[in-house]
Amino acid sequence: WPAVDDDVLASCKKELLSFTLDPTALTHDVLCHLALEMFVSAGLPAGLAEDRVQRFILAVRASMLDNPYHNFYHVFDVMQTTLALSTVTGTMARLDAWERFGLLSAALCHDLEHPGVTSAFLSKVGNSAHGYKNLIFRDALLEKHHALRALGVMVDRDIGILDGLDSGEYYQFRGSVSKIILATDISKHKDYLGDLQAFAARRAEDPAVEMSKQMAMELMVKCADISNVIKPSKVARRWALRVTD
Repeated sequence: WPAVDDDVLASCKKELLSFTLDPTALTHDVLCHLALEMFVSAGLPAGLAEDRVQRFILAVRASMLDNPYHNFYHVFDVMQTTLALSTVTGTMARLDAWERFGLLSAALCHDLEHPGVTSAFLSKVGNSAHGYKNLIFRDALLEKHHALRALGVMVDRDIGILDGLDSGEYYQFRGSVSKIILATDISKHKDYLGDLQAFAARRAEDPAVEMSKQMAMELMVKCADISNVIKPSKVARRWALRVTD
């Protein structure tokens, strides 16, 4: 677990619930500590030791490729923005400990091992000379890969994030995290807009109607994934340069 400057860390912690933090100005070591702080501040599930979460964060960091945009900076940014969004909207307060952990871990893993190209590109090149082999999904190629690899990291015997869950709890957690990650598939954007419109119509008729927790979690990460434009202009510009590189 890396050592970092305590003053830098303390200063950054103050921005974790804001939309002003610029992770690209920080080192990966500092981001690891901030990711741990987010997990801990959200409330770790009973029995989940902090050192296991540290190993999980480091494994995610090691699995991110050195792409201009889809890299460790991006997944950290989505995790931090998810925390800020889910706090200000009241979503976080509705969740239990494992749901909170699932939400934040899905955000951190939503682009795990991203190759820096789109699903559409991968589906076209297939097993060509570009080197992308063994493509087994017909749609959402990347998102399904991210979801599978996220759970693979969590159950790694040296990490064991999910060791304390019984089979029912494990499958519920796995299903929820997978759905959250799959929600970031941009081809499903119109479907989510339709679901939101339908919910708004029901809410207009009955203000007591609440959005399901699962849908709320999916929307938090989905919105965080495309949130660069709501950040301060200098931060948004840095992300824009990266995504167009």
